[in-house]
Amino acid sequence: MKNIISLILLMFLTTLITIDVHSQEMSSKYKEFKEMKLNFILDNTKMNKEEEEHFQCVFGSSEDKYHNSVWIKEKKIKKQIENSIDTINTTSASSYINQYYELEKLGINIRNYRNQKLLEKIRTKEVLLVLYQEELFDKEMFKRISNRKNKNKKKK
Repeated sequence: MKNIISLILLMFLTTLITIDVHSQEMSSKYKEFKEMKLNFILDNTKMNKEEEEHFQCVFGSSEDKYHNSVWIKEKKIKKQIENSIDTINTTSASSYINQYYELEKLGINIRNYRNQKLLEKIRTKEVLLVLYQEELFDKEMFKRISNRKNKNKKKK
C-alpha cells in the first residue's frame, strides 16, 4: 500500500513539474516576443522620453491582458477544434463559434482601451504610427513563421 501511494505521489509531482516547466517555457517565449515588439515599435517611432515611458507602461499591461484573456483562450479553442473537427456535433461547433466571437470582441475592446490610454499622453500622430508599426511587426513575424514552416517542409 505504501508503495502504491508513493508511486501515485511521485507521478503527481512529476506531472506538476512537467506542467510548470512547459508553462515557464511558454511564458518566456511570450516575454521575448513582447520585448521584440516593444523594441520594434520604439525604434520606429519618434516619441519623447515621457511618451515612451507612458507607452511602455500601457503597452506592457495591455499586451499581458490580451495574451492572458484572449490569445491563450483562442489557442485552446483552436486546439480543441483541431482535435475534434471530424467528429464535432452542431451544438459544439456553434459553441466554439460563439466563444471565438466573444474573444475577438474582447480583444478589440482591449486594443481600443489601450489606444485611448495612449492618446492621453502621446501625440495622436505618434499613436497612429504605433498602430502602423504594430501591423508591420505582425506582418514581419508572420512572414518569418511562414518561411520557417516552408523550410521545414522542404527538409522533409
